[in-house]
Amino acid sequence: MKEFRSLEEVERAGLGGCAYRAVHGTLKRLIDAYEACGEEYVPEDDGHVVLLEPGDTDDVVRDAIGYALRDAPLEGCVFEDGFFLTCVLWNNQYGISIVIPDEPWVDPGLRATLLCDCAEGG
Repeated sequence: MKEFRSLEEVERAGLGGCAYRAVHGTLKRLIDAYEACGEEYVPEDDGHVVLLEPGDTDDVVRDAIGYALRDAPLEGCVFEDGFFLTCVLWNNQYGISIVIPDEPWVDPGLRATLLCDCAEGG
């Protein structure tokens, strides 16, 4: 799992085309939302973005977002460019955005839940 707290971190990560666009776009929207309200994005206070990767175990995911992914209270879901974009909100301000590739290694039950959530509009 990769974690991103700045656009510079996304740039340095060397992600491929679609993964780059999914992660960069998610983080940029978060930063822009704070700026639109006249606030500064502060990852420690506001949250960050994580990218799920093959081989990420429940323990790795739990360390990053506080839950095993199948148990996480996911808020909303969008399917964009081959990736599920969802998040876990901890309070009214802090959330962790999760970028999940639509790949065969993704747990089928989780994928079904994400597809349903995306179809329902999140």
